[in-house]
Amino acid sequence: MKTLRALFAMLLILLPRATMSASVPTAQDIPRLVHEAASCQPGQGLGPCRSLEALVGESASWPALRQPLEAGLVELLGPASSFEAKRFACQQLGIIGGTAALPALARLLTDEKTVGIACLALTTYPAGKADRILRQALPSLSAASSIQVITALGDRRDPQSVSALALRAGDPEPAVAEAAVAALGKIGDAPARKALAALRRQAVPALEPALTEAALRCAEHLAASGERPAAIAAYQELLDSSPAACLRRAALEALLRLDKTRCQRRILDALDGMDSALKPVAIAAVGALPADVSSEPFAAELHRLAPAEQVWMIASLAARADLGARLAIATSVSSPEAAVRLAAISALSRNGDASLVPIFTRALESSKNAEESRAIETGLARLGGGQATDKAITAELKRRIGKAQAGLIAALARRVGAAANPMFFGEIENHDAAVARAAFRALGKTAEAGDVPALVEALANLRDKEVRPDAEEAVLLALAKVQSAPSRSAMVRGALKRAHALDSRCSLLALLPGCADAPALAALQSAAADSDLAIREAAIRALADWPDAAAWDSLLGICDRPDNEKLRALALRGLVRLAREGNARPDSALIARYAVLIASARTEADFKLILGALGGAAHPDTLHLALDLLAKPGVRAEAEAAVKGIAEAIKDKYPQAAQEALRRLPPAK
Repeated sequence: MKTLRALFAMLLILLPRATMSASVPTAQDIPRLVHEAASCQPGQGLGPCRSLEALVGESASWPALRQPLEAGLVELLGPASSFEAKRFACQQLGIIGGTAALPALARLLTDEKTVGIACLALTTYPAGKADRILRQALPSLSAASSIQVITALGDRRDPQSVSALALRAGDPEPAVAEAAVAALGKIGDAPARKALAALRRQAVPALEPALTEAALRCAEHLAASGERPAAIAAYQELLDSSPAACLRRAALEALLRLDKTRCQRRILDALDGMDSALKPVAIAAVGALPADVSSEPFAAELHRLAPAEQVWMIASLAARADLGARLAIATSVSSPEAAVRLAAISALSRNGDASLVPIFTRALESSKNAEESRAIETGLARLGGGQATDKAITAELKRRIGKAQAGLIAALARRVGAAANPMFFGEIENHDAAVARAAFRALGKTAEAGDVPALVEALANLRDKEVRPDAEEAVLLALAKVQSAPSRSAMVRGALKRAHALDSRCSLLALLPGCADAPALAALQSAAADSDLAIREAAIRALADWPDAAAWDSLLGICDRPDNEKLRALALRGLVRLAREGNARPDSALIARYAVLIASARTEADFKLILGALGGAAHPDTLHLALDLLAKPGVRAEAEAAVKGIAEAIKDKYPQAAQEALRRLPPAK
């Protein structure tokens, strides 16, 4: 109680002077401040209260203030004061109140309106007289008032109130009875525990939850006070008899913490038992057991548990990281439950070594879906063991066929990088498309500049259509590692000249935007006029992806040709993309390009595509282009959106143009 009062007083000392009145109050001001504070109401007229509060803070270092302050605060508890004044006085008496204030506080206990604030003040008083006042008031109080006093006695842990509280625990008003039981639990001494035991024997169903929680509080008191055997007995009784799962879990947690000699046996009993509420607690405790405790007894329970419990047990065994734990987890890699398999793979990858590679490989072979395969690949990539694990993965890759190879390739690429490239090149012609695709994907990440020519040739010679998308992406990634654009271009164009297969030529054409030099552009321009439609389409797609405006004229020429609508649409998308990329720096050339695009548009879809880009070009001239399209009914909404976007972007620099444009928009419906 003294500590609480000291804390309140310190907080008041630290209050800034701004909270006080303009002039610092003194002891001589107390009668006047008390008189003024007596009529204060919430939110108004609180100046006198703040001044008195400041004096309470000052009294910590000026003891002479305490007696006149206490007398003034007691005066505020009189019948003429407002409730707000009484509440304020009780707050301050909780800090500096002495025996002189007790009679006035006792009178407040008899009124339902003020019993709560009186209890607030009395709660900080030292043990003794304040407790006696609370006990004496209890028999004559209403149910609502008695609950507050009972709660205060419990919070104060008054041992002399046990008999009175035990009597009130039989009150016909359930809230009163529950409050009394809770207070007995807070007191928690031997007489309180005896009273609670007698109440439990009466078996009143309505009180059962409160009695159980009180029993838990008593056990906590025993444990905190060092009475370990008694605390263990109390927790055991709770564990055996409580109907509330949360309390049984709390009891088991405490027993595992207090009773180390029986900890292992208690865990195993909980795992073998039928009480599912206790199993998470028992499983969590496994991971915290000392290192000299064997994991084998708990590992033996693993496959008897429900799937979710197996996942938890795997995590606990993984935290132990001994041989018995790893062996048990390894058996779970082949569990029929996906969640269990994934948990086992994740756990083993954190503390496993080369010995686990065959287990992971078999898991890859039996994997049920792509997500699980990726998890196993990640597990292989994270396995410890260094070069020994790398060699084990390589050996498995050479020994296996089918989908396991694809996962092993992915893991090896993440572990050793370019060192495994010779092996990956050996697999890109694998008859199994999944394996070849994995090899190309790996090379896309691990290939070095010197590997790129061979990778380009592999793409040129590729026959498997299923593998081609991965091969194209891999070569495109690898090409970026060649710093010289002319070197990249020469490499691809050379392969293009040697390639005869239609699919290979189309794939190589798609690489030329990544080369981005004049010969590469010329090669695409030539291919765009090829007699073969597939070649023309591949070339135009590549032109549409060209990284700068050098392809503009070629795309515009294609867009103006009426012979093939699909190719025209491809070219238009490329032109719009190039225009949009210039939006950050709009100039006369960009405005001219947008004007050309609008003139080239044929369909509503064309206009909508162009307007979508035009709305991001912040320039008064683009605003005029958008305004001109308001007259087209099919694209009016897109034109309005473009006008609004441009106007918003230019309003600071060109306010008049923005305002005039917005006035031309139809009124909102």
